[in-house]
Amino acid sequence: MPEQIAANIARALTKDTGLWVKSSTGVPSGAIEPFAGTHQYPAEDYIALAGPVSARLPDTSVRTYFIVLTDRDINARSQNFRFQYSFHAPMARTSVLSVARLLHDKDGSPAPVEVVGLRVQKMLMRIVGEMKLGWKRTNDPTDLMYAPIMSIDDIDRMSLVHSVERRKPLQ
Repeated sequence: MPEQIAANIARALTKDTGLWVKSSTGVPSGAIEPFAGTHQYPAEDYIALAGPVSARLPDTSVRTYFIVLTDRDINARSQNFRFQYSFHAPMARTSVLSVARLLHDKDGSPAPVEVVGLRVQKMLMRIVGEMKLGWKRTNDPTDLMYAPIMSIDDIDRMSLVHSVERRKPLQ
């Protein structure tokens, strides 16, 4: 992901969450190999790759949560699902977000840049909401925390707002 796009995403997340979000430069994925016979990569390998890199980043603490973005399709080693958009390792304070399936519409054609940006923003906000803000998943298909996400249609239907936030009284 180009550094400027990552920086723009970080600024938007800071604005949306009130948390300090920073981006970093790209990290080579090293020798991560796909599962045999697939184009899916083990999400756990990205968690392991992020550990040493995140330890060297400035201005981090034990409260810092890391999100690794990859353009590769991911799945958990267990392969209990067909694929995963994201994978979380709370004890490592790290999540992985795959943008591979966010780049295309359901017919396989490239999605417009604005649509891809909104999808990435939703998924990142969802990770921050769940991992840092304690938001719970819901069965409301228009809610940011809707689960289970089974297709790109589900992400496109979700709003950028969590229903708990919508129900807060105006201050």
